[in-house]
Amino acid sequence: METNSNLICCIVFIVLLFTRFWMISILYAIWWYVDRDTPWQRGRQSAFIRHWTIWKYVKDYFPISLVKTAELDPSRNYVAGFHPHGILATGAFTNLCTEGTGFSSVFPGICSHLMMMHWCFWAPVYRDYIMSGGLVSSDKESAAHILSRKEGGNLLSIVVGGVQEALNARPGAFKLVLRNRKGFIRLALTHGYWGEGSGFNWRLARIILWREDCRCKCRSYFGRQCLHSLTMKTVCW
Repeated sequence: METNSNLICCIVFIVLLFTRFWMISILYAIWWYVDRDTPWQRGRQSAFIRHWTIWKYVKDYFPISLVKTAELDPSRNYVAGFHPHGILATGAFTNLCTEGTGFSSVFPGICSHLMMMHWCFWAPVYRDYIMSGGLVSSDKESAAHILSRKEGGNLLSIVVGGVQEALNARPGAFKLVLRNRKGFIRLALTHGYWGEGSGFNWRLARIILWREDCRCKCRSYFGRQCLHSLTMKTVCW
């Protein structure tokens, strides 16, 4: 779906160049150039798009829910590892990039970001749409920019298994891909904070594990039985 959306946006952008509406593509190209670094600098969220009514219907259709099991201090930044990826990571997107499940009211003062393949941000118009929900490029530079902000209040979520885990998605079975994918732990430690303990300074990381509790057998990805509660568990602080 992501690939198709990228392709459609690119085709429309190019086709417009050969019509009387060519100026639209030219003006957007200028804006694109000026705004080219935004996906690596926290993106650009839109409260209007995150609050669209359609996200409530998406939440009810699957259904998707957000279960709070720990408080998040708005003065700190957090790294979240999400599993499973599935085909489209619909649970992660609905909970973290929309207000379909009321994220901002469940975790007040926390601005959520979800990492996405960097090539998705090279598609005209589509890049602006995905950034409006809180999606940012899945690069070390992008992560460091968010986690290094001293005012805190940022939650950076990473679908740990990535494309490899998505390709392993099967109805009724979920395979966690972690081998050679522990960079998010190193990232949290790098941007953690120093704590006093027993005469030593320990580097403390704030890592959260998000998982989808999928116990029902899936008949199809878009079937109502495929997505269940998204549970947040604290791994370490």
